[in-house]
Amino acid sequence: MKDLKLTARISDEDLFFKLMHELGTTLYRNIGDGSMEIVYFSGSKLVYFKGKLSDEHKEMLKANGWEVRRIDIDPDEGIVKIEQ
Repeated sequence: MKDLKLTARISDEDLFFKLMHELGTTLYRNIGDGSMEIVYFSGSKLVYFKGKLSDEHKEMLKANGWEVRRIDIDPDEGIVKIEQ
């Protein structure tokens, strides 16, 4: 059996934080109007979230993620590009 990979584009903040793990990397940016764009990736997961977060999740994100200015995802090439 081939190794399985997860690629997800979601708007449910609880699911996003459930999929995060300390072995991966979380990058985020504020896109205005209280909304966030967040990407989490590891060797077998790429999870993209866009939407508003609760205050509790905002604190978790700031404690465990890295703020960046730009996030670009190229799913065809399997590349996540960032600018900090």
